[in-house]
Amino acid sequence: MTFNRPDQRNAINSQMGAEFAAVVDWLENTQDVRVVVLRGAGGHFCAGGDIKERRNMAEDVVTAARDPIMERNQSAGLAFLKFENLPQTTIAVVEGSAFGGGMGYACLADITIVAEGARMGMPETTLGVAPAQIAPYVVKRIGLTRARQLALTAERFDGAKAFEYGIAQYLAADNEIDHMLEEVVARILKCGPMANAATKAIMLKVGSLPDEEMIRFSAEKFSELNRGAEGKEGQSAFAEKRKPAWQVAGDDVKG
Repeated sequence: MTFNRPDQRNAINSQMGAEFAAVVDWLENTQDVRVVVLRGAGGHFCAGGDIKERRNMAEDVVTAARDPIMERNQSAGLAFLKFENLPQTTIAVVEGSAFGGGMGYACLADITIVAEGARMGMPETTLGVAPAQIAPYVVKRIGLTRARQLALTAERFDGAKAFEYGIAQYLAADNEIDHMLEEVVARILKCGPMANAATKAIMLKVGSLPDEEMIRFSAEKFSELNRGAEGKEGQSAFAEKRKPAWQVAGDDVKG
């Protein structure tokens, strides 16, 4: 998935937000896609929300039945939630600008690769607004203390700091980021697709279920995998000292 408004450093307008949500809806039920890579066109990841469009929307008439800004913000939050819970393994490749919503996307992905020269931050408070929908994901990613510091000071930082803060798990030189992406994707493809999806589902439930329900949910996922074709193939391949042949949408895929 490529954010494609390079003349605006891929700032998110209503059209981009709607298209992102539509692709996420499609991915949710598309089993033959194993890895989703999110990046921006033109050397920038995403500069955040389109401030000019949002400023114009502030002049729209608000009624008891409709608040356009609230509706857009809520729609973005629902798309973020669906993206976080996709069964695919997701990767954000962060280059250039990644501010506001762009930093949010970086914190949403399962795995984030950041270029040393990237510039990131949460500048919303300098504009008199709040990082409303991205805040929960930043907190989950880097912890409440660091998230508050970054949001309440609007600090801007580079890729090395993003790696240090825990936003990214991989740090690459600007001209090596594509090579790093290839290496990470190759590692993911060695894993069973259903196993990765189940692992995500288990980890994302942590803290939202009582302990005994969490134990049962994890046990159900474990049992389903062990009894399924993928678990049998993976464990047979290990015993036979060969690479597993994972099946995706009916096709054999070598691990």
